[in-house]
Amino acid sequence: MMGYGYDGDWGMMGGAGFFGLFTWLVITIDLVLVGIWLWRQISKK
Repeated sequence: MMGYGYDGDWGMMGGAGFFGLFTWLVITIDLVLVGIWLWRQISKK
């Protein structure tokens, strides 16, 4: 079965749901910080 690889990889991380949530959280925070930084760069000019 194809699912076997997924079960082995994600099992020790507490499930793909948690890992996916963590990834999206990091990406979202990253985008917000980049947005704030860009806004400050533009405002300086």
